[in-house]
Amino acid sequence: MSNPTPKSWEDTVPIFAYPVKEKRKLQRPITGDHNADFFELAMIRHSTHSFGPLLPGQLDHLLWFAAKALETRVQSDGYVLSHRPSPSAGARHPIDILVCSSSPQPTVAYYNPFEHSLDTLRLDLVVITELMAHINTAVDMQQGVFLWLLAHPSRTAAKYEHPESLIWRDAGALLQQIQLTATALKLSSCALGTLAEPFATQLFENIGSVVSAGGIIVGNLDL
Repeated sequence: MSNPTPKSWEDTVPIFAYPVKEKRKLQRPITGDHNADFFELAMIRHSTHSFGPLLPGQLDHLLWFAAKALETRVQSDGYVLSHRPSPSAGARHPIDILVCSSSPQPTVAYYNPFEHSLDTLRLDLVVITELMAHINTAVDMQQGVFLWLLAHPSRTAAKYEHPESLIWRDAGALLQQIQLTATALKLSSCALGTLAEPFATQLFENIGSVVSAGGIIVGNLDL
């Protein structure tokens, strides 16, 4: 794998439009509601395999502190750079979070970090069902949700030569931020080894080029 280097010019990032059929605004955390000591979180963070259903507002706060776009800046070419809780090479943030749930029926929703909304996607239900079955063969989701990391290589490749390692580092940083945030919210979490392929290709091949970057299951500790 070659060393990534910034390009002398920046390429245009192809448009990727998720097939949204329904949008739901998420709750914003109230200042002072959450107080956690970082050093304690670092010591007690661990993976668990008990996933009770998330209570109203828990997923909203988890996504806010893990992945919300807190500041943005529009470049001359129209690409939106953003500052978020997890670091990203060149502020490109090539990793999107898809929230996958089996209850009450299999659904996949895109977390919009700019609007803090959950956008349910119009996708092939058969493939979604197969995706959820595949996840359950890796780790039993029980009543939790699967946060699927979907990488858009073109976002990082527009700025860097040999961007592959940068994209994987972005994914790792985001996974760590999700798990630390879950720990702070007293939620259970477990990152998965599977990439959940070939389902990314099957679900999105008609829209653009994306790559699965793994994911993490989150839920409540008490079933």
